[in-house]
Amino acid sequence: MIAGVDIGGTTTKIGLVQDGKVLVQTRIPTTGHADDNAFADAIAAEVARLSSNNQQPTTGIGIGAPNANQHTGIIEMAPNLPWKHDVPLARMVQDRLGITTVLGNDANAAALGEWKYGAGKGYKDLLIVTLGTGVGSGFIVNGQLVLGSHGNAGELGHMTLVIDGRQCTCGRKGCVETYVSIRGMRQTYLEMNGSAEVLKRDGVLPIAEAARAGDVVALNTFERTVEWLAVALANAVTVTGPQRIVLFGGIARNGDLLMAPLRDAFQRALLNIYMGRVDLTVSALPDDDAAILGAAALTEA
Repeated sequence: MIAGVDIGGTTTKIGLVQDGKVLVQTRIPTTGHADDNAFADAIAAEVARLSSNNQQPTTGIGIGAPNANQHTGIIEMAPNLPWKHDVPLARMVQDRLGITTVLGNDANAAALGEWKYGAGKGYKDLLIVTLGTGVGSGFIVNGQLVLGSHGNAGELGHMTLVIDGRQCTCGRKGCVETYVSIRGMRQTYLEMNGSAEVLKRDGVLPIAEAARAGDVVALNTFERTVEWLAVALANAVTVTGPQRIVLFGGIARNGDLLMAPLRDAFQRALLNIYMGRVDLTVSALPDDDAAILGAAALTEA
């Protein structure tokens, strides 16, 4: 029995995983705690409660979080979390429960979950890309998760796509994330003189609905996003040569608007030795379970 903990900017999901299935899950707020110690207390209390109710011992805890260093078990000054200092959360939770705890980057956790339980199962060389508010990624090379010497390698979202392009929250300009994330698509839509009325609702869904209704600007937004994403993925292929690329997140769920044209654009953008040799697909994990499964998978990385 493994506890999986997924830390987001506003909500933290906690669940118990056994044999690749989430048996039970709950949520606590990420914000509103007195400090990082109080947050660690809250996580430990929920894991203990779920384990007690399930009447089985929890043998490991995996935690996925932004800016998490798997080598050290420390969340390193994550800009979207309440604490602006390093937080050794793996040690903090382990000390409270006496259970081996592993902390890893949330995108890497998602990659491990997809690799072990989802559309990446059985592949030794894999790239998983999460298209959400930002762009997360995890690279599996020769059956190993790529972490790098500092524990934070594999950041496709922060590779430069456009020189001196859009300002990114990381401090650089022109990152992939600023063009093919939800935020990036919304900015593209506005830059193409799209209707502000469409963007009154959050996310990418209103743009997708507008595109299906014939909104030319929305259709052009998806077209440009496809072009940018195809180039980014093709560039990644030249570095690690994956057998399969798995896309996860709300943007990827728009198969008719994104995935169908992306497969064609991706093949055109590839180095010719890779054409027809890299499969491109979407996540096979349930949206509600994916992050918890991924976090739990960190314990086996």
